[in-house]
Amino acid sequence: MKIYKIIFLSDALEDMKEAKKWYDKQQKGLGKRLMADVRQNISELRKNAFIGSVKYMDIRTVSCAKFPYSIHYSIDELKAEVIILSIFHLHRKPFWD
Repeated sequence: MKIYKIIFLSDALEDMKEAKKWYDKQQKGLGKRLMADVRQNISELRKNAFIGSVKYMDIRTVSCAKFPYSIHYSIDELKAEVIILSIFHLHRKPFWD
């Protein structure tokens, strides 16, 4: 079985920081639960990068189980890398503050 290396773009890391901070303000420990949900998906992507559905061109998505977030990523098959492009809230419209 091929194991994929996970690469995060800086925008994706920033998405996660902001989401964790927001959830922690809502309820203590909620941000930590969000991170666990995301980590579970990342763990699955390491083992099988093709589990996500293709949304546009070569961009795939996989949804979190407990939170309304979707991980957008691409695959570099030659390098065995999954590149995390963004971690996107499913109910938030783009460019909202």
